[in-house]
Amino acid sequence: MKFTKLTSIALLSAALLTGTVACSKQDNSTAKTTTQKSVTSSKVTHNSESAMSKQTQKDNIQIKLSQQEAIDKFHQQFSGKQLKSIELNREGKHYLYEIEGFDSNNEYSVNINAETGQIGHVHSEKLDHDDRNQKALDFKGTISRDDASRIAEEHIKGTSEEWKLEQDEDTGKTYWEVKVKNGHQETEVKINAHTKEVISTEHED
Repeated sequence: MKFTKLTSIALLSAALLTGTVACSKQDNSTAKTTTQKSVTSSKVTHNSESAMSKQTQKDNIQIKLSQQEAIDKFHQQFSGKQLKSIELNREGKHYLYEIEGFDSNNEYSVNINAETGQIGHVHSEKLDHDDRNQKALDFKGTISRDDASRIAEEHIKGTSEEWKLEQDEDTGKTYWEVKVKNGHQETEVKINAHTKEVISTEHED
């Protein structure tokens, strides 16, 4: 009788030990599965962030063509013409140079992609009588677009987004007009391209 009880107790202990080991293995397996899922999830998140980063880089608008290179392309189309103005504006997902020039009879304009250097719209037409006395841009001693941006951003907090270099017909002075954006607010800052003086600011609605 005692032998039977001892046998039963031994069998019961063995069964409990087997169950404990099985539960332990199951817990380890679950832990491994959870860890694997966590790592997989981490990889998916990382890959997603990488894809978003690549997309952001892809959507960045680049200005690869310098102002002088854009001017050279204008002269390839209209050799020997005087320059009237140079604009660099955002058009959709690109920046475009728009360069205007003239001679004694006609005025000319060329649009150039600032990233690829591809020439787009090319146009010429007869000068109006009132425009026959206009003067060419004076580049000597003018500040660069980067300098104009820095001055504008120090004057009006924000980011410079568009630029225009032209000569005032009334004063004969050369100016930079820089559009600075801060959130939804856009401000046009006019800067004397020779003295670096801020002439005026104009807020756009």
